[in-house]
Formats: sequence, C-alpha cells, structure tokens
Amino acid sequence: MWKMVYSYLPDWKVFLQGFIAFFVPFAISRFFKWARTLEEE
Repeated sequence: MWKMVYSYLPDWKVFLQGFIAFFVPFAISRFFKWARTLEEE
C-alpha cells in the first residue's frame, strides 16, 4: 500500500522546491503588510 503511494509521490526535493516557491513570496508579503501596520501606528 505505502510503496504504491510512495511511487506516485514526486521526490521530496520537488516538494521542498514547491514549498519554497509558494511560501517565500507569501512570507515576504506578510512581512511587508506587518511592517506597514507597524509604521501606521
């Protein structure tokens, strides 16, 4: 069962690259929103 599921999953490096590609811009935008709210106060 798990070997079949594992064979369909891409390499963990692909997951890591995908995670970085989505998370980094998200984190940057969140940081700038947070910095702007600090400046306004």
